Amino acid sequence: MKLKALLLATAGVAVAGSASAADLPVVAEPVDYVQVCDAYGAGFFKIPGKDTCLKIGGRIRTQFATDNLQDNEGDKYEDYSAYAKGYLYLTSMTDTEIGLIKTYTEFNSKWDQAGSGKVEAGSAYLQIGASYADILIGRTTSQFDGFTGAVDAGIITRNWSDKSTLQFALAKSFGNGVTAAISAEDSSYRDGDTNSADYVGKVGIAQGWGSFEVAAALHDTVEGAEDNYGYAVRGTATINLDMIAEGDAFVFQAAYADSATHYLGANEVLKGLVTGYDDAEQLDAEGVKGFGLGAGFTHFWTSEVATSIDGSYLSLESDLASGNYDIDRWAIDASIGWYPVSGMVIALDGGFANTEYDAAGTNNDVDFDDAKIGARVQYTF
Repeated sequence: MKLKALLLATAGVAVAGSASAADLPVVAEPVDYVQVCDAYGAGFFKIPGKDTCLKIGGRIRTQFATDNLQDNEGDKYEDYSAYAKGYLYLTSMTDTEIGLIKTYTEFNSKWDQAGSGKVEAGSAYLQIGASYADILIGRTTSQFDGFTGAVDAGIITRNWSDKSTLQFALAKSFGNGVTAAISAEDSSYRDGDTNSADYVGKVGIAQGWGSFEVAAALHDTVEGAEDNYGYAVRGTATINLDMIAEGDAFVFQAAYADSATHYLGANEVLKGLVTGYDDAEQLDAEGVKGFGLGAGFTHFWTSEVATSIDGSYLSLESDLASGNYDIDRWAIDASIGWYPVSGMVIALDGGFANTEYDAAGTNNDVDFDDAKIGARVQYTF
């Protein structure tokens, strides 16, 4: 009897001991949780095991535009256009002993109505936030560029400088909204000389009322030209109109160029238009002069609906060996956009342009109208 009681007690202790061991907590392996980097803005997170913060973004854009609705003799714009385009953006921020290092990489792919697809060039640059200035090396928007449109799609081409270039730039903020930048930019991106640089400088101020900026560029034209350099200047003023509705703004821009037509956004207009000259770089070498005006206005009817209108006027003249000529082109574009959720744009767009080419002493005069309507659906994340 005593032996039986002892065996039962021993078994009870063993069972109790097993149950207690099973209830003991298990030591988990350490886990690297993703940390948010609030210091650099929304969307940044810390790469596990590194001091670098990364932001991944992108965009899908789909667009359709009609053919030219105007009847012009020999019209080269006789087909509709449509495309789907994808963007991928990678931005990194790393705080180091030499300053904040930022990198930006953009990838683009595009498919159009002709059934062709391609990977397009995007921006890629490195920026170091040193104590004396921000140092930028790579391909991004030219330091010369200012206003590049107010509408949501821009079905009609307007004339202003809008170009990404390979560059080395220094930018500095002096406080109170005053900034300045200088850069050396590859001339070939502006139909200029190869293995050479254009030199660009700008200064601007931004306040509650809006902003004002001036820029200038020294352009290296084609090799062998009698006068190897041209120049361009630009001034841009932006007036905030939040007293009408939040987000409303009016922009005016003026630019002048001598042997630097690309800085007026004129090159696509010139190519093939002037008899005997297929490339704008040849025209720059001959000394084409001109000016461009641009303006835009945006009004938000509600936080989700806005209308925009912008336009440009371009005037060029030259005294070539083949004779004098004048080119005048004006273009206007308007859109209505609906923004149902953050990042989404659904827009209808239409525009009209007229180009006049007057060649003295010849029968090569051109008067060409261009009118199109289109739509864009775009989502940015």
